Amino acid sequence: MTCVGIDWADETHQVCILDEQGRTLDSFGIAHGRKGFELAHAKIAKYSAPAEVRVAIETRDSLFVDFLLELGYALYFLNPKQTNRLRDRYRMSDSKSDAFDAYVLADAVRRDPEFFNALSALDELSLRLRLLTRTREGLVGRKVAVVNEITAHLKRYFPVARELFGGVDNAQTIAFLLQYPTYEQARTVSEGRITALLVKQAKISPAIAARHAARARALLKEPQASPSASVTRAYPCAVKSLLRQLQSILVELDALDAEIAHNYKDHPNKELLDSLPGVAGTLGPVLAAELGADVQRFAGLRALKAFAGTCPVTKQSGKWHSIHIRRACNGHVRRALHLASRSALRSTHWARELFDRLRREGKSYGRSLRAVGDQLIEILYVLLLRRVRYDETYHLRMKALHGKTCS
Repeated sequence: MTCVGIDWADETHQVCILDEQGRTLDSFGIAHGRKGFELAHAKIAKYSAPAEVRVAIETRDSLFVDFLLELGYALYFLNPKQTNRLRDRYRMSDSKSDAFDAYVLADAVRRDPEFFNALSALDELSLRLRLLTRTREGLVGRKVAVVNEITAHLKRYFPVARELFGGVDNAQTIAFLLQYPTYEQARTVSEGRITALLVKQAKISPAIAARHAARARALLKEPQASPSASVTRAYPCAVKSLLRQLQSILVELDALDAEIAHNYKDHPNKELLDSLPGVAGTLGPVLAAELGADVQRFAGLRALKAFAGTCPVTKQSGKWHSIHIRRACNGHVRRALHLASRSALRSTHWARELFDRLRREGKSYGRSLRAVGDQLIEILYVLLLRRVRYDETYHLRMKALHGKTCS
């Protein structure tokens, strides 16, 4: 068995090759690009075929990783914090170099391969979904930031605008404020004109537009606090710019949602994921994308729970004992399970019972909710292994049969 460590970077990568006894067979640098990747493969192939090589690297998202996976190498993805601590095996000083880090990575998978998970590459559909769902998540973050900025500006010079149509992030509010960005302009608009604007710009029916217009007109008739003239002149331009950004973000979110739905409908785990309590339309694609089509990519349930961040980290020394939330995990899966758990509390009796019991025992809201998420990921693991949909009656019967209590 040959072991390879790769200290990766944007432009150059340092590679170290060790034999089974830990002797250095080669150490070299390559440029980031096809020629460099092929050179690394040629040097490694002199000693072993890809199937007989363990490769340690600190990133999952790289053209170099894609190249090695396509050739059949077993890749072990180490957290940079692990590499940092593994250096202490060899040196007490803080000295480091790229070549030394590559050696540390190679020796880690030579000595202790059982401590690291070798994950296979994601299937093409899951990889596509992952890119789309993560892009959507980033776009939602930008939407929230823009909405918060618009809200802060409106509070300063036109506070009633936030209430006219039930929020800032909807088509009616955007259409109205782009046309009438100040209170002085808005209060002069008739109910009929507001209705016509909403029908044309927000694309809603005349009846709904008329109801919204009547409510908005009533709010605009009430006395409002007046800012200084300089504030009234300065803020509308900034708000209109932010509204146009928000309008663009909402359009892109709709397009992304359609693309995600189109790809998700063909995912082999769709029906199984959708059957899980609390997994709504936006959460199923996230779990499908992050876990992949084959749950056996993970070494077992324990590895999957660690990946999802549902199992805690225990620290114990002498009489001292502490349990903490797991930070080293996939944040996208953790976030999806958090939302699914909150939804499951409303739709599933066992989830509510577990949550309430832990709260009565003095556990925090977050700890209790993570326990629900831990049960959900355990159920999901079984569903994906057995290729069956979730059946709550069967689940409760099995819990009763085994006398299982969840904590």
